[in-house]
Amino acid sequence: MNDEITKYIREQPHGVTPEDIARRFLKFQNPNKTLAAAAVKAILGKDARVRCGDDGLWKPTATAAHGGGVDVAEAPWACVHVTADTTRRSIAHVSVWTHIPEPNCLCNVWLIDPATLSEEDREQLCDPRDPPYGGADAEQIARILSDKMPVFLSQNHYSALSLAAMNCGAGIDDYYLMNQLLRAVKEPPVTPLTLEKAAETLLGGFRTAESAYKRGELLCRAAAEVIGKMKAAGIENRGQLDAALRDGAEFDFTGKNISEKMISELPLRAGVYGFTDKSGAYIYIGKAVNLRRRVENYFRFNSESPEKLGKLRAAAHGLTIHVCGSELEALIYEHRLIKKHKPPLNSQLQISERKGSHKPLPDSVILLPHAQDGFRVSVWIRKDQKIKLRSFETDFGEEAALLKELREYFYSGTLPATPDDFPELEIVTRWIKRNRDADPTSLTMVNVEHLGAAADIVSALKNYGV
Repeated sequence: MNDEITKYIREQPHGVTPEDIARRFLKFQNPNKTLAAAAVKAILGKDARVRCGDDGLWKPTATAAHGGGVDVAEAPWACVHVTADTTRRSIAHVSVWTHIPEPNCLCNVWLIDPATLSEEDREQLCDPRDPPYGGADAEQIARILSDKMPVFLSQNHYSALSLAAMNCGAGIDDYYLMNQLLRAVKEPPVTPLTLEKAAETLLGGFRTAESAYKRGELLCRAAAEVIGKMKAAGIENRGQLDAALRDGAEFDFTGKNISEKMISELPLRAGVYGFTDKSGAYIYIGKAVNLRRRVENYFRFNSESPEKLGKLRAAAHGLTIHVCGSELEALIYEHRLIKKHKPPLNSQLQISERKGSHKPLPDSVILLPHAQDGFRVSVWIRKDQKIKLRSFETDFGEEAALLKELREYFYSGTLPATPDDFPELEIVTRWIKRNRDADPTSLTMVNVEHLGAAADIVSALKNYGV
């Protein structure tokens, strides 16, 4: 009967009332609304293919564009094993694995020099397959994970790598935890959640692995076992997995200006989001490559919620979003909003405290997508001086105004810098380097140093087909 009801609901994407379901499939005559709702919920309450919305209508579970209709067993999963240093305050080693078609290591890197470890730790944790120290960093790992669905063993592991990536100007927007996946497939959570315990529970018999590399492989095998159980649990695609995790979270939205429906309808686009309290003051601001996925992470089932997440869930009353055309635009707006509103739950790390330095960008204009058709976003850079964001129409209907601004910005001598210019230049510089390293052809940049007038810049923009 479940399959027949589910098929019918899928054919009615705008929603089906419990009374309609009770009348068609349960043969109720003139069904009472309350009784029908209870009867239908008893039948469909655990079916991940459909859900009852805030309006009381049963609807098909929304599938996501990223991995949406793809079989969960073939989705771009990546298993991430993190080894902390002896102080447990920083990351020592990270390995990233895929289980398709069989366990395969995508990245294996030491973030601290293994030579600094004790002899005993080196013998236990190092592996002949480890590359030389310094071969990658948290920023590169985050880039590898940008189009993946990462599985972490625990919240602490995700938080540590996410913070390290954030400090490099990168980010991990979408992740799953081992106990989340177990909850989704109706398996009891692993307690205590250790790699050995998880592997023993999922693979049978006590399992152990000594080197950091081998521990990553063991996590991959354990996660693959959970992923293999999803189809049997009625989870066919990623949208149904997210619905199962939302159901397991049991988060109470009562009295808040945030709802499950609102979150499920957020765009699958880059942007900036902000949680506000009852007074409308921001308590946390963040950026996302995928707004829906990032915000969903705050309300998924989580057996190890850290203090910050608990505070956010308790205090969050409203949600505001600003859709951006690109990750870089989101990074800049995030920085500006945090500086303006100083949300109490945001990290106080200053951009100037981040490690590493890069060669300054020359006078240039960077072209980015815009969230609205018919427009482009441009980032204007004066070397070691100033940065400016300027949207413009792709038909150049305001060409005269654009020419005037370009002339004043690039050809009127030294510009007075403000305290905001250095950190924003640093954000742009890091983003440019990261994307150039990944794909040099992915950037559209007009080098103004080689052009003699504002009209030449506009001509170059037109030549790029904007």
